[in-house]
Amino acid sequence: MLTLHEQEAVHCSLVLRKKAGDIIYVIDGKGNRHKCGIDKLSKREVECTILSSENKTKSEHITIAIAPTKNRDRLEWMIEKLVEIGVERIILINTTNTERTRTNMDRIQKKVISAVKQSLRFYMPEVLEMDYSAALELVADQKYIAHCYDEQAKTEYSSDSTTKQLILIGPEGDFTTAEVEKAFVAGFQGLDLGEFRLRTETAAIVAVSRFQ
Repeated sequence: MLTLHEQEAVHCSLVLRKKAGDIIYVIDGKGNRHKCGIDKLSKREVECTILSSENKTKSEHITIAIAPTKNRDRLEWMIEKLVEIGVERIILINTTNTERTRTNMDRIQKKVISAVKQSLRFYMPEVLEMDYSAALELVADQKYIAHCYDEQAKTEYSSDSTTKQLILIGPEGDFTTAEVEKAFVAGFQGLDLGEFRLRTETAAIVAVSRFQ
């Protein structure tokens, strides 16, 4: 037996207009997907019988740490697309030039859940807020920082399906030179995203797409 509550129940009964006897697929965000038959439903609860289950090994190994954009719509659009492409974690970092000082994490989490369901993914990415210095201490097999300073060294990327990558993307005013140097000291490499300057959200999507 499996029961959907609150928002998921509303989505199932009112948005999808499902009824008793229909088949739905339910994920737990941890690699499991269940084929379920609806037994009874209302606006508050949907009771199901699990007919079969499948598990998928996690294929998302990218952590992207990014300064949130000042514009909320651009931030939410970026997070939605990053989830659809496939990331393990999204970390919103506070840097010297970060313009957005407060983020509605509950709203962001709803966007993540919606994107996971839309893209039929089995795993729910973790979304965190973190200071820049703390992000530099995260563990990964490969660490990259994307920046706009031509005089700072940059490298091409290389990865495989099991390598854990950590990618730093700066704010709309870019990282400071001191922040870039601090990242290099912490073991990061400069990441080359091409000859043109990209918006924060574009840089994030390009970076993740290349590693995928």
